[in-house]
Amino acid sequence: MNTPSDQSAHLSLLREVHRCFSSAGTADDIGTALPWFTLIRRSAPTPTGRGMLQPSMCLIVQGHKEMLVGDRVLHYGPGQYVQTGVAMPVAGRIIHATATEPYYGLRVDLDPREIAAFMLEMDLPSLSEGGDGSIVTVHSASEALTDAFLRLLRLFERPGDLPVLGRLIKQEIMYHLLTGPGGLSLRRAVAGGHQEQAVSRAISWIREHYDEPLRIAKLAQVVHLSPSVLHRRFKTATIMSPLQYQKQVRLLEARRRLMSGDQEAATVAYQVGYESPSQFSREYRRLFGATPLQDAQQLRSHALDP
Repeated sequence: MNTPSDQSAHLSLLREVHRCFSSAGTADDIGTALPWFTLIRRSAPTPTGRGMLQPSMCLIVQGHKEMLVGDRVLHYGPGQYVQTGVAMPVAGRIIHATATEPYYGLRVDLDPREIAAFMLEMDLPSLSEGGDGSIVTVHSASEALTDAFLRLLRLFERPGDLPVLGRLIKQEIMYHLLTGPGGLSLRRAVAGGHQEQAVSRAISWIREHYDEPLRIAKLAQVVHLSPSVLHRRFKTATIMSPLQYQKQVRLLEARRRLMSGDQEAATVAYQVGYESPSQFSREYRRLFGATPLQDAQQLRSHALDP
């Protein structure tokens, strides 16, 4: 929020979000008739939660949040948004929220294929070098982007217009993301050059084959890069190596299975690709701060904050 007009647009959006939650009662999250759009509220700081951040952008309207991507810490607050064009394992927590000044966030789920198709309709300059190559990035929202969200919220007062106008406003949001300060990162993630697309394909391959042994030479063959270039590009984009990415995907999937069923930790360890249950338990505890059994019991007794 660098200009008075940016600040004015943000205050209008804050008032509209507050009105939406006042109508929703005590609900923390408001799912909408548009499956790709969610309003989020928290009335207190949250503990650190780990999960897979799907392709999306989330604009903070009030409050502050911290996100850990690999060993990189991102802080963002009112008038800023975080975006990613590919799925990334992250840790995050809300660091400022109160009952009188809750955390408010507006999340838009992004479909990389939809963005790539939309880009074909735009007259975008060629991709150039620049930026740090990161996939998950934080930026300040422009007045135009903030105004698009304001009109989207007001559109819910006219449900008959939602199917058509909601889709158009989503395209407008994508337009501002692609032409805004994070546009280069988003374009590289969904439709970049050979090496950028190779990293996206490598991420998809690891997620589909997470329970198999990962051999960098084979993965490099799959995405048509040399092992050294793949390793360097992958780490630049994700702040972690391919093996570290696979480990986090495995452990997050193990956590999901432990939480949703009554399976033994050793059984889950083998299911997600570990050959040693003891190694699985050590790495699980290192990531989540508790043994698989302790963590599963805690998660079942307390709702996990998204």
